Amino acid sequence: MNLKVLKKTEDELRIEFEGERHTLLNLLRSELLKDDRVVIATYDAKFPIMDNPVFRLKTRGADPLDVIRDASARIADLCEEFLREYDEAVR
Repeated sequence: MNLKVLKKTEDELRIEFEGERHTLLNLLRSELLKDDRVVIATYDAKFPIMDNPVFRLKTRGADPLDVIRDASARIADLCEEFLREYDEAVR
């Protein structure tokens, strides 16, 4: 996955996700919207097969890089928890 930061301010971030689709971006959006520091978390994919979606994050005075990093860490933790529970269930 390649990411390209299109815009970064103290409370806004726009990132182009090369080669990504709705699955990851929708998960990230959903996790970010649980955070009280987030005002807007959305992405735009004009044509899903040929376009690189652009993710937009706006925060309430928090560094958007920190906010997106925190959300990514929570997603990683959820994946690890799922893998542990899955391994236990299939033993």
